[in-house]
Amino acid sequence: MWPWKKEKPQSSWVCGVCGKTHEGAISDYAWKLPDDVWAAGEEHRNEMLEWSEDMSFVDGRWFVRGMLEVPYKFGPGRWGWGLWAEVDESVLKRYSEIWELDGSNEPRVFGKIACKISLFPDSVGLPVEIQFGPPDLRPSFFLSTDSTHPLALEQRNGIDEARYHEIVTAVLG
Repeated sequence: MWPWKKEKPQSSWVCGVCGKTHEGAISDYAWKLPDDVWAAGEEHRNEMLEWSEDMSFVDGRWFVRGMLEVPYKFGPGRWGWGLWAEVDESVLKRYSEIWELDGSNEPRVFGKIACKISLFPDSVGLPVEIQFGPPDLRPSFFLSTDSTHPLALEQRNGIDEARYHEIVTAVLG
């Protein structure tokens, strides 16, 4: 290749959750399980954990998987953090009741982020509002509109292209 020509941007990437190669620019990063569930150790998880890709229960704690979206300032689209939130048992029960229905008209429920985002080390425990939606989409997570946490500011105000590249570099290593 000629030294003055730019290389083409990466057109595919390997997902850390499903292990498959996906085409296009990376726009999401997700956790397979909540951090405390991983920290419990494999043997304990195998004995005590009940889970699917969207709900989890272990040691009297309930978790729901959802998406916290951050809009791009540099064009259409968004970055998605595929996070888990710890919720009350009643929230998990209701989610399982409406699993195959459109939950878009359900009132928002509350939870706390259960995953440490390396770019936001104090992310665990952040309160989120959870909005259920159509059955083919995970619930949406929203941080408080009056929060000054950097993740809440990014969700409200969006990210520029430099920040997008910083995030991609952090999650892909």
